[in-house]
Amino acid sequence: MRSSTLFVILFLITLVGGLIAFTPLSFVLRQSGMAERGLGWQQARGSIWHGQVTGLSWRGTPVGAINLDSDLLRMLGGGPSHHVSWVGQQGQGQADIKASRDSVLADHVNLNLPLTDEWNVDPMIAQLGGSIRLSDGQVRLAGERCESAAGTVTSDVVRLAAAGFGRDWPIVSGPLGCLNGQFEADLSGKAADGTVLHMMFSQSAGLRVTVAEADDEVKANLAFAGFRDENGTLIYERPLKPEGSRP
Repeated sequence: MRSSTLFVILFLITLVGGLIAFTPLSFVLRQSGMAERGLGWQQARGSIWHGQVTGLSWRGTPVGAINLDSDLLRMLGGGPSHHVSWVGQQGQGQADIKASRDSVLADHVNLNLPLTDEWNVDPMIAQLGGSIRLSDGQVRLAGERCESAAGTVTSDVVRLAAAGFGRDWPIVSGPLGCLNGQFEADLSGKAADGTVLHMMFSQSAGLRVTVAEADDEVKANLAFAGFRDENGTLIYERPLKPEGSRP
């Protein structure tokens, strides 16, 4: 599965949290059929009120652990009643989950995901120490399809890269959304020197960065970093998927 860290973790928090909503953790994971689709785990303990799944992996790639706490009053009130938190080598996050038989809703989703070489980013990008963040997100899944998604996605990667050649570029930001059942995030920003920045994360296509209205010095630096020049616009593309995962 070709996917950035953001989409893998977002999918797992929402889907695993929804599965857990109805039955004890160990039972639901055994009966869910998720193992056949690529989900692995070492241990599931506790109940829907307070439990933990450790040693999570997705198609061979370690993901970390998910903790679950439930709120009876919110459950009775019809709101998202299961608070799911995740921590792993790829970052950390949390969300409130509400599940029905047909769909799963994740609300108040917050994720902080470093862009590391574990997710097939270019080594030059991994060395920057940048990250992707999702703030106040909301996701609805129907089966494994993204039905709707919202929230603000930000990344400091281009800002950190520009600092390496003496430029002050902004953090790019944009909305999380769904297209044809898959997640995507379209981020943009404009620097004080007039450079126009655009970063697209797509669950199917990976990462695409475009830099327009750049001067010759910027173009030279970006060409060295692996960007290609198309009629004056610098473009960088790379599929993002966990190392060892299957497409």
